[in-house]
Amino acid sequence: MKKRSLGLILLLFFLVLLSGCYLFEEPETPYVPTQSYEEQRISMISDVEGAVVIVQTDNGHGSGIVYRKEAIPETTFFKYYVLTNHHVIEDGGEIIIRYGNEGPRIPVRSYASSAIYDVAVLTIETDEDLQVHLIEPFENPGTNIEIKKGQDVYAIGTPQDINKYNYVTQGIVSLASFPYNGVEDLAIMHDAEVNPGNSGGPLFNLEGEVIGINVAKVTEVSTEDGTIAAEGLNYAISINMAAVVVNGFTESDFTIIERVPRLGVTVRNLVDQRNTDINPIYDATLYPDIETGVVIIDFDLTRNGYKELKIDDVIIKMNDSPVETIEDIQAQLLDAKMGDSHTITVLRKVDGEFVEITVTVVLS
Repeated sequence: MKKRSLGLILLLFFLVLLSGCYLFEEPETPYVPTQSYEEQRISMISDVEGAVVIVQTDNGHGSGIVYRKEAIPETTFFKYYVLTNHHVIEDGGEIIIRYGNEGPRIPVRSYASSAIYDVAVLTIETDEDLQVHLIEPFENPGTNIEIKKGQDVYAIGTPQDINKYNYVTQGIVSLASFPYNGVEDLAIMHDAEVNPGNSGGPLFNLEGEVIGINVAKVTEVSTEDGTIAAEGLNYAISINMAAVVVNGFTESDFTIIERVPRLGVTVRNLVDQRNTDINPIYDATLYPDIETGVVIIDFDLTRNGYKELKIDDVIIKMNDSPVETIEDIQAQLLDAKMGDSHTITVLRKVDGEFVEITVTVVLS
């Protein structure tokens, strides 16, 4: 009987001891991420978009990203490198790097490119302190960025027009590698929407790494029933493949861009400015009641025109010769040289009245 009682006491003791272990054990704390997915996405975009730029040529514009900065010895200037597509700058004449409508506009000094890989590197020199986004495979040759089917991607660029500067679209990697321009594995396929103007712009992952350079989209596909619109078939040049080319560029591969003497104005014939198919926001009160002339609609801020002229000025004379169309201005600029002076007469709205004003613009 004593043995049985002793056994029951010992059993009870061990049961109490065991339950005590659970009693005093620390409760498990569930994992709570420091940032929500949305916060991480917003933070990433905010961190990287300052390095994304507009690449404007004489024929239109694309996008790009500033990825390297070097001090120029014995000056206060820096040399910056911009990544974009070859086709953005091909036969594009002069090239300007822009930051929307309000930011700096910096002329491109030189470029190197590969048509097959559809990549180009542009250089600019300025004393502006520009944001730079380092690209790992460029900084450490031989390093690859991991690209996986299904990972989130973000395209940043300027589709359609300058007013959509740093427009963002989101998608996923649909195929981590795909042939492009006859080169195996050159492209990534993704469904983050891109449009004309996005070309050359970066494709980021959620960590803010550049994994590709947006290059093209499939707009339609052929079926047995005919042609239908395509959706979500977008190409980006893989940054790992682009690095092979970019890291191989030497100083001798860069072509210097010679600046052409210009007024620095973008113009449109007055008759076209009144055409709402061309200019949907036409406002008749901004222009004089005349049949012909040339309207100033934008400026190249790297030249002198903006210092003397204004948006919506209507050019009616140049060097005392009548100006009815853009061709009349072009005729006055034949054989132009840097530093040439030209007198320009405009009709400008001042205090509700149209006033004839003559100014002198030095070609630059």
